Amino acid sequence: MDVNDVSNISNNLSSLNDISSNSQLVSKSNPQEISSVDNKKDSLRLTITEYNKKRDELSASLQTFTQGIGIATVAQNALTKQTEYLSNIEKRLTDIQNNNTVNDDKNSYKNDLNKELLKFRDEAYQTKYKNEKLIALDEYEDRPTIEIDTKEAKYSLNKPNTPVVANQIAQTISSANLNDPQSLQGVIDTVGSGIDAMKQVKEEFSTLESNLKQNARDSIQEQITLSNQNLKNKELNFGKESDDFTKNNVMSNMGYLAASQANIVQEQSVRLLS
Repeated sequence: MDVNDVSNISNNLSSLNDISSNSQLVSKSNPQEISSVDNKKDSLRLTITEYNKKRDELSASLQTFTQGIGIATVAQNALTKQTEYLSNIEKRLTDIQNNNTVNDDKNSYKNDLNKELLKFRDEAYQTKYKNEKLIALDEYEDRPTIEIDTKEAKYSLNKPNTPVVANQIAQTISSANLNDPQSLQGVIDTVGSGIDAMKQVKEEFSTLESNLKQNARDSIQEQITLSNQNLKNKELNFGKESDDFTKNNVMSNMGYLAASQANIVQEQSVRLLS
């Protein structure tokens, strides 16, 4: 038996036994591979951070849009009631105008008209959203505006002061002689102007509501798109795929090394038996 052959077999067997431990050392000690995996994980973390930030921004905007829609809805409902009160006054004045009863003092109806105006004022001061008056101004208010401010859009609407309309009509009624057809017609015209003013203010709130609803829909759609993209990122799982790729490469290399060492041992064994 050749001493060199025996020595070669021992060396080859020793190398074969060390394949697993050597491959693990290579995997752990290769700074490039470690850096690559860490970079993938950092990239995933960055994506999650950006997602959370964008999600929070969209949620805050949607909440603001919802509050704005609530403000517009409450204001429009109140303006509808105020318009009804003025319409009742207008109808009553028209009835008075058409009443030709002899010796009927038409000024006696002023008290009933003022009762409708009182309801009008009460509606104005009671219309609030989170304790803020929407269609009446307080004396101490420095900024009589309704503002809806988000990252995507900003809306500002001058806050109406509807009690002014009631005061103007009340003064006209008080100074008018309802028995005089011309004076009576002047009161009817003043009430008609008040109705038109209410409709205009209501239209402004209606436009605000429509714009806010459209922006809210866009914000919801953007959240859905963002959520779907986040689900895709989770399914990709960059960090796990990078780890699996590295592990597969190491295992493949181990297989090649093992096969090579086995062939060497087989050749040495044949030589010993021959």
